[in-house]
Amino acid sequence: MREKHKHTVLTRTGSRALPFILLAPFFITFLLFFAFPAIYSLVLSFYNYRGHGEARFVGLGNYIALINYRVFWRTVGNTFFYFIMHFIPVMLGALLLAFAMQSKAIGRSRKIFKPIIFLPQIVPVIATALIFRIIFATRSGAINQLFDLDTRWLEDVEILRWIIVLMVIWRATGWFMVVYLAGLTTISNDLYEAAVLDGASTRQKMFYITIPLMKPFFLFAFIMDTISSLKIFVEPNILWPAQANPPTDIAPMMNMITQNIRGGNFGMASAAGWLLFLIVLLVSLGQLILFRNRDKG
Repeated sequence: MREKHKHTVLTRTGSRALPFILLAPFFITFLLFFAFPAIYSLVLSFYNYRGHGEARFVGLGNYIALINYRVFWRTVGNTFFYFIMHFIPVMLGALLLAFAMQSKAIGRSRKIFKPIIFLPQIVPVIATALIFRIIFATRSGAINQLFDLDTRWLEDVEILRWIIVLMVIWRATGWFMVVYLAGLTTISNDLYEAAVLDGASTRQKMFYITIPLMKPFFLFAFIMDTISSLKIFVEPNILWPAQANPPTDIAPMMNMITQNIRGGNFGMASAAGWLLFLIVLLVSLGQLILFRNRDKG
């Protein structure tokens, strides 16, 4: 009887411990590669440290220096330019494509169109940037040769800013189309059929059924796009044709981190990283609060 009781206790103990054992690899990886580096970088942001020698405590000196640095605010403005200029085209285009994929007019052709539209997201961002460099190059670019032009697409920073926005739109639209398609599939056809019986028009079905039920997916898409867009780095740096760093007119905020790391100013780089985190957090919280207030209204 004692043996049976002991076996039962061990079985219960093992069953309780099994979830923690299965989750242990994730928690260990999270602590080693995310939590510890994040905490260490936060501490490092209050020091002047060049990677060797003694770290000198400067308090908020790194943050104050960045806030008073004109180039820092220029990179912040560039980052928000890329974010704001692509946001509406991507979200609206992705939603319209999702509706198109759901329509009966597409039919079985959606099996062909969906992978094609999603394909830019699969292509590595560096490869995409190199493709855009080939298309918009001055001497050997496809557009200049095709239309017999001599436009300096990549050398002119005002034009290059819009090419970067175009590249972001081309890459992101297909991914968010899939997100919206997932949202549309959760809406029951019974709701639309009931609305038709009540005499609802297509516009009324859109604004009183589809959009309200899609709000969680809109919020998810907006926040995910905010996080990825405010961390933009590869596109401006790869598309700039010169070997040197891109000028401040197109440089994103991430460049403040990488340039300080290259210069051995790890404390300043950490401070720039945490300021970027704070900006992403505030913009995301603002979107969350805006959605909640609209729901209450």
